[in-house]
Amino acid sequence: MESALKIVILAICLVVILGFGIILCYGIVQKNNTKKMYSEVEKVLEGMIIQSKKEKFKLERIMKAQYDYVFHTPYCKYYIKVIPNLANEEICVNNSVKWQLRKSFNDESMRFVDHVEGLMRMDISDSCSYKKIFIIYPNARSLLKYINECEMIFIHPNTDVYGANIIPFVTLKQNPKLLPVLAEDVDK
Repeated sequence: MESALKIVILAICLVVILGFGIILCYGIVQKNNTKKMYSEVEKVLEGMIIQSKKEKFKLERIMKAQYDYVFHTPYCKYYIKVIPNLANEEICVNNSVKWQLRKSFNDESMRFVDHVEGLMRMDISDSCSYKKIFIIYPNARSLLKYINECEMIFIHPNTDVYGANIIPFVTLKQNPKLLPVLAEDVDK
């Protein structure tokens, strides 16, 4: 009887240790994925500065709740928020602050993209012009926006989404000039 109790206690201890190990590994993987995401985004944005050969362009890593970067140009400030979408899910913009994640077209779950509301609702009282940009990392199966109850459109880099632009990182990496608002300043 006593040996059976020892075995049960040992098994419980092993399960608890294994559980902590799994949680720890998951946390480390998430942290590494986040570091990689920001590193790759910065590399592309800094590459745009180098390619433009303009000294007046500047990238600031801010990491506030509302936005992650500010891209300064002589003509405009671009507030950039990076949205992780590691599962490559479809993103459907229901309204300015509710962006729904869907695994497929018939997915009826109500899962929403986190950290969108801060930048979308941010009131910028700056004398120079500004633009809000969301970079979906690494990609989205599709980007859609509701026009009305039964009509949707595909979102492209130049599509105005309630005063912001949305672009998948893969698209931005392949051609940085597809980000139309930055391309305007790079060409000036």
